[in-house]
Amino acid sequence: MPRFAYSAYDPSGKIIHGELTSASELEALDSLAAKGLTPVQVSAGGSALPWYQREFSLSGTSGALKPAAIERFFNGFSALLSSSFPLVNALKYSAEQAQDPATRRALSRLGDSIENGASLQAAMAEIDPAFPPRLQTLVGVGESSNTLAEVSARIAAMLASQARMRRELRSALIYPAILLVMSALVLGLIVFYLVPTLEPVFRSAQAPLPLPLQLMSGFRQTVLDAWPLLLGLFAALLVLGFALRTHMQRGLAALATRLPVIGPFLRQRATLDICQSLSLMLGSGATLSQALTTAEQSSLNPAYTALLAQASERITSGGTLSQTLLGNPLIDQMTATLLQAGEEADRLPQVLDTATADLSDRTSRTLAQLIQMLTPVLTLLIGFSVGAVILSTIAAIMDLNDIAL
Repeated sequence: MPRFAYSAYDPSGKIIHGELTSASELEALDSLAAKGLTPVQVSAGGSALPWYQREFSLSGTSGALKPAAIERFFNGFSALLSSSFPLVNALKYSAEQAQDPATRRALSRLGDSIENGASLQAAMAEIDPAFPPRLQTLVGVGESSNTLAEVSARIAAMLASQARMRRELRSALIYPAILLVMSALVLGLIVFYLVPTLEPVFRSAQAPLPLPLQLMSGFRQTVLDAWPLLLGLFAALLVLGFALRTHMQRGLAALATRLPVIGPFLRQRATLDICQSLSLMLGSGATLSQALTTAEQSSLNPAYTALLAQASERITSGGTLSQTLLGNPLIDQMTATLLQAGEEADRLPQVLDTATADLSDRTSRTLAQLIQMLTPVLTLLIGFSVGAVILSTIAAIMDLNDIAL
């Protein structure tokens, strides 16, 4: 259905801008009049919002709502539907309670589209990429099976679990990030301030500059003399990495999952995402093939996208899910064994729920163990590196004292 941008006066005389979907411009005018608005301008397509109110993104995901905003929406939305709120009223109330303008506009447009006869899935597709394709598919499954309230509650639970994992990961990386930043500042102070201060002293004493100071001085001079070249090289590497990101991510994912410490966590985290998606889809009434296709489309890692595509093809040709997962280094094998047992007993949805709960617990424990080991190891490595540089500088200063004596 076509989308129209409009400018109109509200009953208080204030000019407002927005968008709505309608079969024709005449119907769009009728819809505005029914809302008590006086249209000033209605145009097909485009955006009526001023440029400074639009969303921009350097990552190419302009218009996508933040995960936290989507989680808050589905939490409230599922509660409203469970309380027998009409769909349009639930969306309008959610829009009024939204904390950021982007979410408020997106939910308002959903309500307008549904008032014009669209389904919720179609309305979400019209404002793509505000909502991820996986959630759009899940909403469509809930609508077709008349279980939208239950599906929305399951989506809210899944998003809450993923948000908790992200918070744990972010909090775990705060201390290592502070260590890296502080060590970089200390090294920068030594290389770009202390070393240039010591060089003239050695020169005046006709003494050779110690090797550590020579290396730091050479690095400093290279950065100062060739910074345009280094900047261009860095930009070229960024462009090359972006162009080859799919192949690099696939190779790095396969390599990272084999690492002794971080590998188990990455496998468990990726397997958890897959199990959550499959459990949610199957629990909402979707087929396994449809669930795998949705999980494939929502995967951000090319290695797992290829794995899910392979699993979907095998299911279509009459195989089983466990045939693809068992023995694959990208998948947690304890979970793969559980899924095989679930398929053999024809209880895959129930086993997926059990596997998701088990994986969530094991992933949290693995992350905690990883943090406990990472923090002291990183502290020792950074402390040793910075300490070695500082000791070499102090040794050079002591050499100056010997020369002076």
